[in-house]
Amino acid sequence: MVVLSVDEYATLRGCTVRYVQQLCQNKTIIANERFGAGGKNGLSYEIPLASCEPNIIKKYNRLHGIKENKEPKCPYVIPDTLEELSTSERAEVAFWKSILSEWDEFREGSRESKAKLDEKFVVYLNAAYKDRRFSVRMLYRKKKAYMDNGECALADGRGKHDNHKRAISDEVFDVFQYYYLDESRKSVAECIRLTELSLKHSGKDEMLPLASKDAFARLIVKEIPVPVMKYFRFGQKAFKDECAPYIKRTYGDLSSNDIWVCDNHTFDIFIDDGIHKKPIRVYLTGFLDVRSRKMVGWYVTDAPSSDATLQALRRGIEKYGIPKHIYSDNGREFLTHDIGGRGFRKDGRKDGEHQIPTILNQLQIEFHTALVRNARAKIIERAFREVKEMFSRLFEGYTGGTIAERPERLKTLGKKAANFTPYEAFEMYVDTYIAGIFNKQAHGGIGMKGKSRDEVFADCLYEQRVAGKDDLNLMLLRNSRLVTVRRDGVVLKLYDTELTFWSDELLYNHIGEKVYFRYNPDDLKEVRVYDEKDRFICSCEQHTALSYFASKEDVAEKMRKQRQLERVVKAYKKDNDLKGEDALTLIMEEAERNLMDGEQLNPKIVTLIRKIDETEDTELKDIAVGEVLDWNHAIENLLKEKQAKEE
Repeated sequence: MVVLSVDEYATLRGCTVRYVQQLCQNKTIIANERFGAGGKNGLSYEIPLASCEPNIIKKYNRLHGIKENKEPKCPYVIPDTLEELSTSERAEVAFWKSILSEWDEFREGSRESKAKLDEKFVVYLNAAYKDRRFSVRMLYRKKKAYMDNGECALADGRGKHDNHKRAISDEVFDVFQYYYLDESRKSVAECIRLTELSLKHSGKDEMLPLASKDAFARLIVKEIPVPVMKYFRFGQKAFKDECAPYIKRTYGDLSSNDIWVCDNHTFDIFIDDGIHKKPIRVYLTGFLDVRSRKMVGWYVTDAPSSDATLQALRRGIEKYGIPKHIYSDNGREFLTHDIGGRGFRKDGRKDGEHQIPTILNQLQIEFHTALVRNARAKIIERAFREVKEMFSRLFEGYTGGTIAERPERLKTLGKKAANFTPYEAFEMYVDTYIAGIFNKQAHGGIGMKGKSRDEVFADCLYEQRVAGKDDLNLMLLRNSRLVTVRRDGVVLKLYDTELTFWSDELLYNHIGEKVYFRYNPDDLKEVRVYDEKDRFICSCEQHTALSYFASKEDVAEKMRKQRQLERVVKAYKKDNDLKGEDALTLIMEEAERNLMDGEQLNPKIVTLIRKIDETEDTELKDIAVGEVLDWNHAIENLLKEKQAKEE
């Protein structure tokens, strides 16, 4: 280690020795004390060169001819092959290879000095390539790079190394990422504040102060991959939808009606339903054929429901046939017990209880559900986006999918329903658009070949499964759960209303039994009742409760129907020819026969009880047939004998 005396330090600093000694005594500069080596009172100082100011160190090195060891610049990492270079970098390599080759040819065979030839060649290059500036030094540098490291070194590597001094260390950025990569989506400024608090808590104050907000923002873009950002800040679904690779499916092996996909779409439109003062939003329940992307069945409703699903399905089946498979999400309107089954949900059945056939079972349709939170699996989502962009935006009542998309005019129009399209007219618009525009437009999707949805559906319809009208009506009936037949029949609960159905046959033969019934939500005049094994029992009419203000005719009709069951019950014995003797006569005859047998008693002991006369000085004497006995002892013996026999 190089040390300086006080005199040397004073000379380099340009001050007096006395001043330097005072600095050493006051500990202003770092110095080692030495005794017995001269100086005042035998005390002197040695000052390490490394502890001196930078300008003094530079001056000392210059006076003593010492060259400073400068850190080499960060080299550009040269790729091994041209494939690792970009297109523009490969073009740069080819350009410089041609320049270096031309330079060698220019110098070859000439007697002039190479220095003069090089200067002439540079003049030529600057004249030929006016968008570039060349120099002799540049030519030699490129040639050396080419000879030392190969052709890839000819690409411009300036600014492409990753060894620049960073304002944010890796340790600091790791702490920052801990707070930033969170679904709470904290701002950059808040994460910087938390990072600073964390470093102070860990006793790492030397890392403070932190860099600016912009520096962190730039490093976020550079260092954090987009998939990582999506997963930790926006969740697994956003990661899957936007970053995760998806499975491409081919459509060439499908036919029309092989698979239908169903879902609900909320129209971004305000509608006047004619009931409420304020406008409402309505929904589209749709079925899409996967092969042709054709909308085959749809229904406009004010609320998605299982009934709306069946209406859309019925429309599609009546016009295009019965599909082989149906694919849906996990919504309740699809996973009901009587349409598609409960899926992964519990169906409430007891062990061993019979599974009531669903509507899709009756239609021989296989039902599949998508993975939870996996919207990419349903191509109908893309169709709904097209409906939004091409149809919903045409209406004055367009609301936009987000607040940012909402038109300014809704601030005044949106308060009254009368300002918007009536419900019935909107239904007509939807039907016309889907049939006349959506299904007729050319489609550029996989396997569509630029044809319309209608054309592809017709071309790929190899098998059409159909059902008669009556059979279809039966198969599309809704199913109830298993219920017990009560004295008032079976009960259907719809929207907090109980509807009762019964018939003479049901009450006569099946009270207390478990049954289920099938019904049409649009026609509730009657239901069809089945037993637990799906065997048809009978049809039952709806019987509504009478109002307290019902007319005499209504009451008479209701009583007539009740007496009808009574007459059926009364006729049971007659209809079955049930005959027998009078029950009272049979009982009396049996009693007389029993009395004729008489009653006989045979006690083991007879005890005579006499009234005691208190005036007589006599003792009660035990009188028995034969001899005088100890009655208590005798009775005790008889009881023991009886007990022994029983054992």
